[in-house]
Amino acid sequence: MTLVIAQRNDKGVSFSSDSRISFGEAGFFDKGIKIFTVPFKLKGPAKSREDFNKYEHELSYGLAVVGSSINANTVKDSIAEILPNVTYLTNMSDVSIIGISSLVLKYYREVSQELTAVLGKTGLSEILLGGYCIVEKRVRIVRFYPDIKEDQVDYQFEEILPEHGMMFFGSGKAYAEQVFKENETLDPLQILKKVIESKADAAVGGNMQRGNFYGENFKISGVVEVQLDEKGNSIKKTNYRRAFLVENEIEEFKKPPYLALTYGYTSVKLIP
Repeated sequence: MTLVIAQRNDKGVSFSSDSRISFGEAGFFDKGIKIFTVPFKLKGPAKSREDFNKYEHELSYGLAVVGSSINANTVKDSIAEILPNVTYLTNMSDVSIIGISSLVLKYYREVSQELTAVLGKTGLSEILLGGYCIVEKRVRIVRFYPDIKEDQVDYQFEEILPEHGMMFFGSGKAYAEQVFKENETLDPLQILKKVIESKADAAVGGNMQRGNFYGENFKISGVVEVQLDEKGNSIKKTNYRRAFLVENEIEEFKKPPYLALTYGYTSVKLIP
């Protein structure tokens, strides 16, 4: 499983997660990517050959995955194929984030049904999809989830966090909620770090990932962990890009092939 935290505040909307993927008794892998940027492109009905390649909207959506890595990544790949190829057919078409989610739900349901037929409930996942809604002119977040009943599993979606707040998803949810309840001034990355270091949930671990909406578009950022002493002074900084430790980056860029990865970074202060 995992721990994903979604937050909406005055700074906007963000997704944060750990990087551990567990394989039962076989162990775990700490380089799992759980937060993604997905392109969304929308065009109207083509009136001429030239219109086939004209888009009315081109945006970057954000996506976070929880649960079965096979299910989540298969659904993620399906969404990444769907969203850049959406065409509205009439002026009655629902091009809001809810209408787009109704389209995505079909693929989420089909993938989940086939996987659970083989893997049972271990094949279930949840998906968080965030995007700038061109109807309401704001970023909205939708959760796709399995509705588990005694004799069947239904697949649904719902809008979450329409107002300011923070929500937790995955096997680390209960401990994360406890950490937040004890100190509601903590941000998602500080909560994640405490859950990872506590080892309260063996399925939550590795390093932290972060994605934020900047205006209408979602972008992935690296994470700078700032270690503080008891007086609040910075004593150490460690950079991570996704789940990967970044060391001597400038020196590496001085060597062939002379290419740089231009990530922005989000800082998190680690309270002793």
